[in-house]
Amino acid sequence: MKCVLAVILSLLWTAGAVAQESVRVPYSSLYQALAPGLKIDRFDRLVARQRIISRRSDVRTDSIKVRILAKSGVIDIGVSAIGDIQFPMTDALLAENPMVESNQPKGSLSLSATMELKIPDALNVPYKEFFEAAKQAQQAIDGMGASLAGRKIHSIEFEFDRAESARIELVDERAEELLIANELGLLELRLDEDLVRRGAQVKFSHRARAARPHID
Repeated sequence: MKCVLAVILSLLWTAGAVAQESVRVPYSSLYQALAPGLKIDRFDRLVARQRIISRRSDVRTDSIKVRILAKSGVIDIGVSAIGDIQFPMTDALLAENPMVESNQPKGSLSLSATMELKIPDALNVPYKEFFEAAKQAQQAIDGMGASLAGRKIHSIEFEFDRAESARIELVDERAEELLIANELGLLELRLDEDLVRRGAQVKFSHRARAARPHID
């Protein structure tokens, strides 16, 4: 069974996360959950994308507030309209271990860090760029322990804005292939060494929001 690789999926502020009736958790708990992302960021073609969302359908993601109650002052964590965040991962904060709080009810938030491939800032990209990024992703997976042992990347999933009707043209010396995003804005690009040897190009109709490895 294939799936997009999510490195971590950690429920935060759940009913069993803390004993008191509070929406606070220690910084160290979140740091430990997101720590595998530090390994991903060591690769120059990969990024660990952090995202926070509410499990309640009536909550706008950009209305979520998260802040670290550090001794030096409150650190506000910005949340984008689609839930992207940049949670600071520092040794100093880990040693201090302040509380992290949110304005959302207990049990309603989840945090994830997903392995993604960096996307060049261009609409015409050599296929080799994505193939080499997928190879780095495989190296990262191979170093993540027994839970992912033997899992292999076979393709890359691109995410576009659903309203864009995005497509990719895969062009090489032999042929042209048109790939069209589905109703969710997702499109899958296979990994094939022959396409690298033939100097294939990946031509985007729109810039992708994200590119993630698909594993079997």
